[in-house]
Amino acid sequence: MIIDLNTIDAEGKDYHFTQDSDELVGAFKDLIGKADYSINLFISPLGNTYQITGAVKSQYPERCSRCGSDIDVPLQAKINEIVVIEKQRPRNTQGSQSQPNFESDGPQVTYLNSPDLDLEEFLHEMMAAGFDKYPKCSDRKKCDEQRYEVVDEVIEEPKGHPGFAALKNFKTKH
Repeated sequence: MIIDLNTIDAEGKDYHFTQDSDELVGAFKDLIGKADYSINLFISPLGNTYQITGAVKSQYPERCSRCGSDIDVPLQAKINEIVVIEKQRPRNTQGSQSQPNFESDGPQVTYLNSPDLDLEEFLHEMMAAGFDKYPKCSDRKKCDEQRYEVVDEVIEEPKGHPGFAALKNFKTKH
């Protein structure tokens, strides 16, 4: 879904998407699978830039970083982005950009070469940026039990190099 940012009036525009929305069918399947999602956005012009604010709510399948079991991790990401439209700079032009701080509540900055915003790609990146680096089970006690689970059946693996197994029953005469 492409949005022409120049068509947004001074009051701004609200967008709301769910898994039932026709505009973004299957856009986040690689991230959240078949989980439900809710996305609220508000896009407003700020002089020659645009501010995009909103929130993404969903869940995604992952493995617990402590016990290794499969879990569904809640995703609640806030969006606070400033979109700057600028012509492509010549290659010899220097420009500095600060490192993004994903922990801060301040806005991040995205640069576009045209006023056309690919909303599907933008939301996909915002959703992926909201993923937890080290997801954990919500129930710590259950996580610890799964982490230290005792295995009843011990499978013995052959020791040594497999090539020497042929010599196991070899007998020599002196």
